[in-house]
Amino acid sequence: MSRYNILFLILLCVSYRLSAQHIGFEEKIPQNFQPSDKHALALSSLYYKEGHKSLEWNFRPGSTLLIKTENPITLTEQTETSAGITLWIYNEKPQQDSIRFEFLSPQGHVSYWFSFRLASAGWRACWIGFQHMKGDKLNKEIASYRLVAPNRKGRIFLDRLTFPVKKINDRTTPDLQMPYNNSLSYRDLWHWCRVWQWEQYDYDLPLPNSLNKKEIEDLRTIEQRLTTTLDIKKAPSEVIVKAYTVFKKANIQRSGTGFIGAPIVAPDEINRKAGEISWNDLETMLSGFAYDAYYNHSSTGLENYLTVWDFAINQGFAYGSGMGTNHHYGYQVRKIYTTAWLMRDAIWKAPNRDNILSALIFWSALSETRKPYQYGRDELLDSWHTLLMAKTVSALLFIDERERARALKGLSRWVSTSLHYTPGTIGGIKIDGTTFHHGGFYPAYTTGVLAMVGQFIAFTNQTEYEPTEEARQTLKSAFISMRNYCNKYEWGIGISGRHPFRGSMKEDDVAAFAYLALSGDLSGEKNDFDRHLAADYLRLCQKSTPEARYFKEQGIQPANAPQGFFVYNYGSAGIFRRANWMVTLKGYTTNVWGAEIYTKDNRYGRYQSYGSVQIMGQPSRLASGYDENGWDWNRLPGTTTIHLPFELLDSPLSGTTMARSKEDFSGSSSLEGKNGMFAMKLMERSLKNFTPDFVARKSVFCFGNRMICLGTGINNSNFSYPTETTLFQSTFRKDSTSIFVDGKKRNEMFHQQLNDGKLHWIQDGYNNHYFVKGNVEVQIARQDSRHEKTRVQTYGTFSSAWINHGKAPRDAEYEYMVLIQPSSDELDIARHKQTYQIVQKDHTAHIVFDEETGITAYAVFEDYAPLTDKLLLQVPAETMVMQRKVDKKQILVSICDPNLHITEKSFTTKEASRPIEKKLLLKGKWEMNNPSEKVSLSSDGENTQLTVICQHGQPVEFTLKTIH
Repeated sequence: MSRYNILFLILLCVSYRLSAQHIGFEEKIPQNFQPSDKHALALSSLYYKEGHKSLEWNFRPGSTLLIKTENPITLTEQTETSAGITLWIYNEKPQQDSIRFEFLSPQGHVSYWFSFRLASAGWRACWIGFQHMKGDKLNKEIASYRLVAPNRKGRIFLDRLTFPVKKINDRTTPDLQMPYNNSLSYRDLWHWCRVWQWEQYDYDLPLPNSLNKKEIEDLRTIEQRLTTTLDIKKAPSEVIVKAYTVFKKANIQRSGTGFIGAPIVAPDEINRKAGEISWNDLETMLSGFAYDAYYNHSSTGLENYLTVWDFAINQGFAYGSGMGTNHHYGYQVRKIYTTAWLMRDAIWKAPNRDNILSALIFWSALSETRKPYQYGRDELLDSWHTLLMAKTVSALLFIDERERARALKGLSRWVSTSLHYTPGTIGGIKIDGTTFHHGGFYPAYTTGVLAMVGQFIAFTNQTEYEPTEEARQTLKSAFISMRNYCNKYEWGIGISGRHPFRGSMKEDDVAAFAYLALSGDLSGEKNDFDRHLAADYLRLCQKSTPEARYFKEQGIQPANAPQGFFVYNYGSAGIFRRANWMVTLKGYTTNVWGAEIYTKDNRYGRYQSYGSVQIMGQPSRLASGYDENGWDWNRLPGTTTIHLPFELLDSPLSGTTMARSKEDFSGSSSLEGKNGMFAMKLMERSLKNFTPDFVARKSVFCFGNRMICLGTGINNSNFSYPTETTLFQSTFRKDSTSIFVDGKKRNEMFHQQLNDGKLHWIQDGYNNHYFVKGNVEVQIARQDSRHEKTRVQTYGTFSSAWINHGKAPRDAEYEYMVLIQPSSDELDIARHKQTYQIVQKDHTAHIVFDEETGITAYAVFEDYAPLTDKLLLQVPAETMVMQRKVDKKQILVSICDPNLHITEKSFTTKEASRPIEKKLLLKGKWEMNNPSEKVSLSSDGENTQLTVICQHGQPVEFTLKTIH
């Protein structure tokens, strides 16, 4: 046998030994369980966490329970960091000691060990990987493990035992029982798992000896506002019926010192088929019974409510318990808190009051607010969205009013300090108003967040617990940005994350505009409230609310839709708006992922950021022509893509795909906030079914209601499938969305090639007009597609047009202009006269002069040294420039480097965007019209060197005047 075959067999054996071995206790005591005392083990139905039985171990001082493995386990460097043990332990009475777990070599040496504290009564999870165990870790071979009893008589119950666990959960949660079982949880990312860490915080705010009249009045005001908000006025019958249904299936019964019934576990280990339940089922029962007791005055509802609480605490939803892993629990417990507020009097009178309150306060993570927000703490959007209400309720549930006051002060301070612009790509609000989650610009996670933070501001308005003005200013920037990138409530596919056809502002997000407006004038105009936010609210609000009526009484009129060009380079994006339409332009870089693709979400979303140019001409995606049914995922408007069959476009990895580019030049810039541009160096990563040598240079210049779209250097080696640049893809409805090709109406299925070298005019059925040369194809066709989650076949009829660059193109290029919803006069001018000039279009730069605005815009990809430019002699690579004459002596200029200049490339980083100097050489002598810290000029012979400090991907705008 060759040495390679022997090595393979050895690896196979090691892999076999590390396959997960689940041990059940339903039928018999496993033979390899060997207690040091006779008759110490028994199968018990008194408590169980799986099936209907657990293993009871009766011990005395010095007792051990030895468990031999079927085969010795040899840990490698890799398996030591991944493997471990999981089980649940039932303890009948809190104790001040521990059970010690020891892992033994064949010679009996203990190289790994850990302790499990018996400080709580009920079921508690015992999860830990070898890398987090204690011991000398010298001997990597494990033949057995044992439990060592504390120095007293007693008993515990074991269940759900798996050893070895081949891959321990990365988000295993430290808690009172096992505070050191996961060092990863102390990374800023795993915020869910840090609750026990935060529980170790002490308040740095003193507990007041008493409250003054104003403090008491403020508390009462907030409590009343909270009650008004959470009081739904009438019992929801369906919710109550569902609570009783789940309660019946849970079959909760008292047993011993605790309960039996459907085991409550985290979603990561749940077996629904076996009748197990999780936090969402607790939420169903507790909220339903709360409504029944509160609105219907049901004694059964009240009794069941308190019974479920007792059961939940006994099962591990309790103070100091992490339940193995608690990640994302906030999304499943929100109604537990909103209904707990309604039930507060019943909770305060309950026999188990202290345990219920401690569970609520612990799981709300209120303990984090005992100190100010920790700078650099990641994933704020989750916390704001799911736990801010929980924190607010918990703060007001303390029995002692002084505790409530201190908790609210701590919470308000935490909210204020968290509402600062966060650095790098960690979660929170960025300086351009974008909101980050999962290391990227993510509107789908922003909705709900703005609602919750706005609600907190409404609760605390005009009290001493109101967040600071600086914090509210930061929040306002996020509201304004969302207003800008939504039309009216929905955003473009390019910035949709893993929800390509979903997501929008909801009523509670809109309401938060009013709450923030009423918190004070954040515009600097010294009005009683922010009249600009109020006008935005009236534009978005569709109901006659008290806030809407008040604003109208004060003379506020609904705002118009946002107008202009908005730069969001933390998301490598630009938003171009006029009238009531919106265009979303999207790229990606080393710091900005192109799409969030999960195993079962957005499977075909690879091309979302390949230079997409999506027009939303109506207040929804569907009305604008975007429907998932039949959608060709290869043809998002504006993108340059390789047109793949869906099985090759499907998610290439078994887990999450969030590909980032290796290029840093992608983003947008603007001039006067009215007109703008987008540019990117497109490249594809080396992944399964990708084409790693696929590159292109793309730009879009936005003036008035016109977009000039350019592409050069389109190259790849994919000889199997064509490369295309999509002009449009829109749902087709006969007569209502007929398209026109060179003035000829088309409202039946057809396919046409336009490759005669002439300029062609195509109207897309939504009053957008495309003027294009090249190998253009246009059609109306029935399309078969796949659902982005299920792969189920979908169908639809679409009109489409694209430029076909052929298979494996070499230095292909394109040029086309889009005229968006023009008047008849505008269309007539565009048909008979070219309103722009292409100054340069090559590997070095794309430069366009727009005759109507007088703007010259430069997308400079490589160092640029023109011979004939009237203003610029030298421009460094990867710079965006826009300029226009103000008069004979002055020019208005904007300079932008869209690169965030963050050196650490990781899932998220708290490394801040670095300021970078851009040095340009201007022809002739110039001086600043007004001084600027970011702009300096120096003489260079007969010319002028311009130095601009760029940071955060934001354009720097200034006026220069000539010196004669």
